[in-house]
Amino acid sequence: MKKLAVKYLLEFLVIVIGVSISFYAERYNDSLDKIQLKNQSLNRILENLKGDNGDNRFNYKVHNESLMSSEWILTNRNNLSAYSRDTIGFHLSRAINFITYFVDNQEEYKTIQNSGYIEYIENESLVKGLQGKYVQHKFMKSLEEEIRSKANVLADFEFKNSKINSDSLYMGSYLIYKTYIGDMEITNEFYDRIIEKASYQKIYLGLIKRRIQRDSILENEINKEILVN
Repeated sequence: MKKLAVKYLLEFLVIVIGVSISFYAERYNDSLDKIQLKNQSLNRILENLKGDNGDNRFNYKVHNESLMSSEWILTNRNNLSAYSRDTIGFHLSRAINFITYFVDNQEEYKTIQNSGYIEYIENESLVKGLQGKYVQHKFMKSLEEEIRSKANVLADFEFKNSKINSDSLYMGSYLIYKTYIGDMEITNEFYDRIIEKASYQKIYLGLIKRRIQRDSILENEINKEILVN
């Protein structure tokens, strides 16, 4: 009787162990699949980061040149008659019309977030970095929209007081070769609006600069995460 009980117990243990191993193997394989999918998503995010880097560098150049012209206008506001109308038209156009539209691709981040694959990222700093990146993108877009709004208010003045000298395009999209045909005594309201737009652009330039630095760190962390797995 005891031998029979031992036999059944051993058979039961063999079954339990077999089922446990099978279950563990299944979970292990499932985990490997999810890690692989996570890495695929991270690779795509890595490509998006490279695209964002190019866009951010372009946007930095655009807003920096716009700011330079705004500062030129403000510095010479009481002495505009000392400069040619072409020079004034150039700086007016660059200060007002140099705006950007930052368009990012968040699809892969949403995929890795909604699928739960983000839980398989071992580096907590990377998780927080990705979250912070797309939160900051939202703020950057809203700030960019505010800058465009300020530019739109100024555009009417520039349109009425400038004429285009050339059909040439600058940086592929910005007409800046214009002659100023308005009064040399420009109202304080105009200068105040230039100051307002410039102040937003200074903030935006700082955000872009920090974003480029942080994205560089994110690229390194993503590469390390993929190598670990």
